[in-house]
Order: sequence, then C-alpha cells, then structure tokens
Amino acid sequence: MDVDFGDGTKESRSSLEPVRHAYKQPGTYKVTTTLKDVKGATSTTERSVEVTYTPAGYVAVHPARVLDTRTANTPVQGGTATPIAVPVHYYSSGPHHTAGASAAVLNVTVTGATEDTHLGVWPSGQARPATSNVNVKAGGTSSNTVTVPIGADGKISAQLNSGRAALIVDFVGYYQPNAGQRFAPIAPTRVVDTRTAGGALGGGQTRTVKVAGVNGIPADATAVALNLTGTGATENSHVIAYPYQDKRPTTSNLNLEPGKDKSNQAIVPVGPNGTITLYTNSGSTHLVLDAVGYYGTHGTTLFTPVAPQRLADTRTTGKLAPGAATTVTGIPASALGAALNVTATDTTGPGFLTVYGHGGVRPDASSLQTRSGETVPHHVTTPVADGRVTVWNSYGGANHAVTDLFGYFTQG
Repeated sequence: MDVDFGDGTKESRSSLEPVRHAYKQPGTYKVTTTLKDVKGATSTTERSVEVTYTPAGYVAVHPARVLDTRTANTPVQGGTATPIAVPVHYYSSGPHHTAGASAAVLNVTVTGATEDTHLGVWPSGQARPATSNVNVKAGGTSSNTVTVPIGADGKISAQLNSGRAALIVDFVGYYQPNAGQRFAPIAPTRVVDTRTAGGALGGGQTRTVKVAGVNGIPADATAVALNLTGTGATENSHVIAYPYQDKRPTTSNLNLEPGKDKSNQAIVPVGPNGTITLYTNSGSTHLVLDAVGYYGTHGTTLFTPVAPQRLADTRTTGKLAPGAATTVTGIPASALGAALNVTATDTTGPGFLTVYGHGGVRPDASSLQTRSGETVPHHVTTPVADGRVTVWNSYGGANHAVTDLFGYFTQG
C-alpha cells in the first residue's frame, strides 16, 4: 500500500494497517492511496482532507527571555526573517509525529528602530502573512503580546518590514492539546486602578494585588488575562506583572513614556492567595488593570490557533469617527472568544478603542489606547457572538482600525 499525503510526503506499507500522519500546516490536502495485490493489479482512491489545528488548553510558565538581539549587537533587518526557537515540546509532523504545543504566547518588544516600521510574527515554515504585531516609531520602543502557532520545526518567524531595530522576545506560556487549562472569557472588568486606590507605583517598588477570588474570577484560577495600562509615567520605564513577589523575572510587559497612556495585554500566572505582583523600574506611574478572562478548572473553552489572517481594515471602508463602531466578521460561528491583534492608525486625537462581543453591552473598559500621529497595536482577547465582534471608537479623534485573527476559543 502506497499513500501520498498531498503535502509532498509519501509512505509505503506492506500490509493493511492504520496509517497516521501529521501535517506541517493547516489546509486542504488530496490524499491518494494505491493498493497492489499479489497478482500485480492496482487500485487507486483519492480523498480530500481538511486539516486544522486541534483545540488546546493553556499552560502558564514563569516568564523567560528567549531572544534579545541587543546582547550580541545583532539587530534585525527589514526584509529578513528571524527564526526564534520556543522552549516547548512542539508538535512534529510526519508518520512518527509527537503531540506537543501548538501555539506560543509571547511578549515581543521592538526598540531603537531606525525608521517608522512594523514587525510581523508567524509560524516558521509557513508563508509570511499580511498581518502585523508590533508598530514602532523611529527611535522608539513598542511592545505587544503575541499569540502565534508554532512551526513544524518548533520555531516562529519574525520580520521587520523595513529599517533596523533590536528585537526582544519573552516567552510567557503555550497552548497544547490534551493539556493545560481551559479559558473563560469575560467582559472587561476593572480589578486595579492606582488612581483611586493605593497611589502611583514608584520606581524600584512592587505592589501585590488580588486578581483571583474577586470580581467573579474564581479563587483557583491559574492565570488571568489582563489589559495593563500605564498612565502618568514620569520617566521612560517598563512594568513587569508576575506571580511570585520574591521571583521577579527579567522580562517586561509594558514600556512607558512620559505624557503617553500606553497599554498591553498580559497573561499572568496567579500567585499565592490569588495575587500577582506589579513592578516598575524607574520614575513613577499609575497602573490600571482590566481582566478579560481567566484560565482554570472553571474555564469552559479551548483555544484553536489559526495561521494569522486579516479580518478587517477600515482604510478600505472609511475611518471610524468619534463615537462610531464597526462590526468585524470572519470569526468561526462556533467561537465564544477570539485572540485578535487590533491596530489603531492615522489617529487625529488621543482616545481609545473598545472591542466586545457583537450585540453585547459595551463595557466601560478600553481595549487599547490611541495616540495622535502614532500607530498602536494591541493583542485583544474578547468574547465573540455569532462570529462577530464590535470595535468602538471613543470620543477622542477619528481612527482607522485594523483587525487580525490569531485564534479563537470554542466550548471544550
């Protein structure tokens, strides 16, 4: 028996026994099976197979830096893909495949860019998509959480559109079939606001805050997905959110600048007594944390990664006026939540965008901060209804909004 799997690989067997094969990437493949009997007669059958990623649970890890091009003075160059190894047991392809992680969660920072540019991240071995993850101005620093499928070689690829910049990648967790915890998406819920309680966080200081066992998040949650916003920063600085106060990692979650409200999404493992710890390295800043979901035994959904794809771009349909909203479609109808990258660009005034399940009540919390003259990306985890989400623009300036899909959550 000869089997052609339609992806350039073949396998021969001397007996009629089950054949297993794992593909390197999703798609539709034509599988051709040829049988030959003892008299030399042959029979051939063909079948199309639709290949998708398997729904997976989330495994939180202690954050770790996996790449910092500053240490070897080897900045990334525009137009050249950089391979990044992810420290997990990945899902290998072929007849002797092994189950493992299907997607990684990273915090990706671009700094010292020689010109205004953007960075895209995608699975190694697959075609570079038309999506982006981090936008940065010349001389600036920008970071964003990235959820991305892992390539068949256990790596991801990152490429700067143009210019040159330093690239920093922190590994914070991964999704794996038949492992980890399920996710429960929730409408954005404010859990911390230092402007109203506790006061600004000072440089070199830590503050431990309770995020589980409050605000509808179960006490046994293992990780919480948060929108982390810094406002009123007095110096260029960074913020770290982590589970154990005495085990601060050398990673970062948010890069701050004076006079700018900046935000990033973080998936943070929960520490003792339902707490996490916040730290900033210099100056002082106010911090606002909005929970958008949690992982744990009370979670109800599993994550299916997808090859990054663009869902909507208002640059082709018209700008979002202050107070206006747009509906984004193209998410599977069965999805209860989605991992998106939403980018605000060509902004005429400071404000924010809020992303929420279509037809639902718009929450008071923001999904990303918009800034005049800047392009701002943001990883957004949001509830979904009927395969749609709504993107609402605040009463600041007009914005273009670009929405990319990196995966979705379904009942599991």
